[in-house]
Amino acid sequence: MENNSEKSTVNAAQSAEKKQEQLEMFWKSQRSELEKVNDFKNRLLLPPTRIKKIMKKDEDVRMVAAESPVLLAKACELFIQDLTLRSSRNTQENHRRILKKDDLTDVIVQTDYFDFLLDVVHATDPFTPNSVPFYAAGGSNGQDGNNLDH
Repeated sequence: MENNSEKSTVNAAQSAEKKQEQLEMFWKSQRSELEKVNDFKNRLLLPPTRIKKIMKKDEDVRMVAAESPVLLAKACELFIQDLTLRSSRNTQENHRRILKKDDLTDVIVQTDYFDFLLDVVHATDPFTPNSVPFYAAGGSNGQDGNNLDH
């Protein structure tokens, strides 16, 4: 019995090391990519114009510098990639091939700098673990005028 617990402890330690290595490699590659690019405005996956619209929704925001939405778009992109990488590792550790909401939830709960998302995670109904609040899924009921597609 002791032998099995020792093996599982060793496997857990190796898994944690592998996770850390993978994250370090990810951030090193992202950093070197950013250092090589002079103008990454045209290489963004998220549209800065949409981000600027969201920023302008705040009544306190009157003017937005041209660089701000671009930098925020890149930061969001990196945030999404990091969260996805960590969640993907969680999926693999659970011997699955499909990333589920529970994998994201586990990563958010386990990682300190994702604490700001705990309210969103805990806002879901505990009896339906795969449900996502309507606002978190990016939905709009059309009545509040917050639909940014138009």
